[in-house]
Amino acid sequence: MHKANEPLELALLYHLNSPVPKSYVKRVPATELRYLPEASFLELPKAPHDNPLSQLLSRRSSVRSFENKVMPLVWLAQLLDAGCGLNGLRQADGNFYEARNSPSAGGLYPIEMFVSTQAVEGLTAGLYHYEPRGHGLHQVSNAVPTDFLEPLLQQDYFVNANALFVLTSVFMRSMSKYGARGYRFALLEAGHQAENICLMAVQLGLGSLCIGGFHDLSLNTLLGIDGERHAAIYCVAVGTSAINMIA
Repeated sequence: MHKANEPLELALLYHLNSPVPKSYVKRVPATELRYLPEASFLELPKAPHDNPLSQLLSRRSSVRSFENKVMPLVWLAQLLDAGCGLNGLRQADGNFYEARNSPSAGGLYPIEMFVSTQAVEGLTAGLYHYEPRGHGLHQVSNAVPTDFLEPLLQQDYFVNANALFVLTSVFMRSMSKYGARGYRFALLEAGHQAENICLMAVQLGLGSLCIGGFHDLSLNTLLGIDGERHAAIYCVAVGTSAINMIA
């Protein structure tokens, strides 16, 4: 059991003591999930779906079978850019800040993006770190998606995916300003980036699968990070769906 020695370590204490459960509680019936079931109900106008974003949202769903097919390198570039790419500068209080394709509390961007690739045209299979400044890759190791099978709890749905994105957080980037609340912001920001990747995947005709269950120690070790101040918090697999209709 880890213990906190200073206030800012409280959030990290929770992170280190929230491993994958050994068993799961009984499912809650859907009838018990509704909030305010007895309250009056006001029906809203039908939401228009004749717009590009609504169409992308309607086609996004989790894919659990990927086809072994080559992905163009430019598609990988689009997916990474959608997740956390730069899109200019913003000025606030006389200072300039990076603007990216996903929001970040205080413009601090605690999330780092790793991607394990295979069958990407023109790119050696392996594990890379994405650098938004300059829009490029640093090669980390030769680890391909199948090497992540054990850390990701033997969930073999993703083994034929072209790209396994692993979102990590350098917690103190946010926590140095926001204290323990910065830990929450890091989790929220990982969700923003993951959704951007999923929607870009739909735009490219690809499937995606978000994965939150993994062995922290083995995943962080494979990435080469300490797992405490810098740790993995979310994964997204992307590739060609093995079925015609994403489901």
